[in-house]
Amino acid sequence: MASEMASEQALQQAQAEELTLLMAENKTGYFGVKLTNPGQHKPYQARVWRGGKDVHLGYFATAEEAALCVARSPEGQ
Repeated sequence: MASEMASEQALQQAQAEELTLLMAENKTGYFGVKLTNPGQHKPYQARVWRGGKDVHLGYFATAEEAALCVARSPEGQ
């Protein structure tokens, strides 16, 4: 239940900030988001490619929260 709420809050926050959560043809449905730790408190990882390097942005409870982090990054703009 808490993750559903976090997902909805992340979607609302993206809309409030006029950000687009970039969709992707992967298991999470979002660009830069990967399910890396199933069963853990924060299983979704946000990553971007920056200056020729893979940059870890953090772990999140929901795919939407991770996608919001990616959307806030320069690469997600």
